Amino acid sequence: MWPYHVVPDGNAALPHHYMTFLLAALVPLLIVWDDHRDREPWLVLCGILGGLASFGLVWARYPVIGATLSLVANALVILAPLRPAWSAFWPRRHRVAVILLGLGAADDVLQHAMGWPTPIDWVWKHGGRAVVVEAFGAVVGAV
Repeated sequence: MWPYHVVPDGNAALPHHYMTFLLAALVPLLIVWDDHRDREPWLVLCGILGGLASFGLVWARYPVIGATLSLVANALVILAPLRPAWSAFWPRRHRVAVILLGLGAADDVLQHAMGWPTPIDWVWKHGGRAVVVEAFGAVVGAV
């Protein structure tokens, strides 16, 4: 069945690392945008905004369309910084950051759309969640 999860984790409004990584990718994107006003990275911005909208707003109501658009948008975020025309205008560290954050987002969207086991989800399910809950509990207890 496509997609594997009709609604990601039963609720698209939950914190998903797809959204977290795409929001984090806005930081290097906006730095490049500010430094090179004539060479705005529109493709990456459209991929990020399209991915956030399709995952968070469309997927729950129209699963096939939402999953497909989320995958396409994520591919755009990963592949757009590799364009040779951008090599002269994007500092390498910003291109690498956007690509790595896009790959982190791909971990979540591939798991929800295809049902493939992915590294970040595996760590989360095998003790990562407990560590995060304990850490936040310790912080809240200290405050």
